[in-house]
Amino acid sequence: MLASTLRRFLFAVAGALLCASAIVEAARTGPAAEGLPEGDGICLGCHGAGGLSKRLPSGDDWSLTVDGATFARSVHGPIGCVGCHAEVKPPAHPVNATAFASEREHALARNDSCRACHARVFKVYEGSSHATRLRAGSLAAPVCGDCHRPHEVTPASVQDGPTNACTGCHGDTTEQHEQWLPNPASHLRSVACSACHAPDALRRVDLRILVGANPLQDRDGTLQFERRARAADVNHDGLDANELRGLLADLEGGGEALSLRGRIELRSGIEAHELPGKARALRECTGCHDQSALPFQHVTVSILDADGRPLRYDAHRGVLSSAITWEALRGFYAIGGTRLGQLDVLLALGLAGGIAVPALHLAARRWFGRRRHRQPDGADT
Repeated sequence: MLASTLRRFLFAVAGALLCASAIVEAARTGPAAEGLPEGDGICLGCHGAGGLSKRLPSGDDWSLTVDGATFARSVHGPIGCVGCHAEVKPPAHPVNATAFASEREHALARNDSCRACHARVFKVYEGSSHATRLRAGSLAAPVCGDCHRPHEVTPASVQDGPTNACTGCHGDTTEQHEQWLPNPASHLRSVACSACHAPDALRRVDLRILVGANPLQDRDGTLQFERRARAADVNHDGLDANELRGLLADLEGGGEALSLRGRIELRSGIEAHELPGKARALRECTGCHDQSALPFQHVTVSILDADGRPLRYDAHRGVLSSAITWEALRGFYAIGGTRLGQLDVLLALGLAGGIAVPALHLAARRWFGRRRHRQPDGADT
């Protein structure tokens, strides 16, 4: 019995020494990502190597791998590993690591780490249906890490299109909404979930600049969107329609034609955590489809930076109803669907113009062809 206990102890000590040696070596030569604080290379020496996992009492394998490059680009990258894992003390780790029965138990414990930095968010979140269900003991109620993967999170992740954090759990959104909402797929593309499910929050229309079907992104830092937007904004009061056209022409200098995709979203990502019960969600069409609707009072133009985060610049609300921008925004509107009379007229004229131009061109060709045939012999043609 004593020999067996001693043997287990010696194996544990040897394991700890080997792990400590591996961590030190990894810190010297391992895959530490550029941009992370000094010392994170020690953590990534093991956690960044890939394939690291832990067998839980449930029998499930819990992945402990962290992609260093993704973590460096996240909003948590600047604070580094110890910003959330201050309890970890290498080289004793992982021998003294806290044992968790499940990933859910670990996620609940990590919520306290989130609260330490994000007190303002938690103040809003505590009144949400998610927090109410969590306090009631629901195992399905989301915690921070379910919507915001801690090593990957970027700002406003829950507002960025239909494949956002919400549909990860609420996969039946189209079916649920089509019971009462006309054209739900189009609404889900053009309206962030939180824009209706956080009814007391302030909204805006964001015009994302696209190259083809993809957002324009400043991948190498040379696009300098904010500087060029300020240069286009002659009066320094936000972009009007002519200034927006000038900005698009300037950005198109790289070659490909640009377009705009409009979306209604919240002005603050913090308010996206409000989310009361669905009975309070906005269902009145006039909340958006009205000339004085609040979302249309605040307009921004945006691209993505190298890390996929939005870069925004203010614009006049008049760009939404200008003949200059209607072509780029026609996928955001439907004639008669916005109750914005001026815009409906512009869209109708644009549609008529799209039909009339080729017809006039064909008629002109025929008319000039007939004139040539009527010219007398020897006349100039």
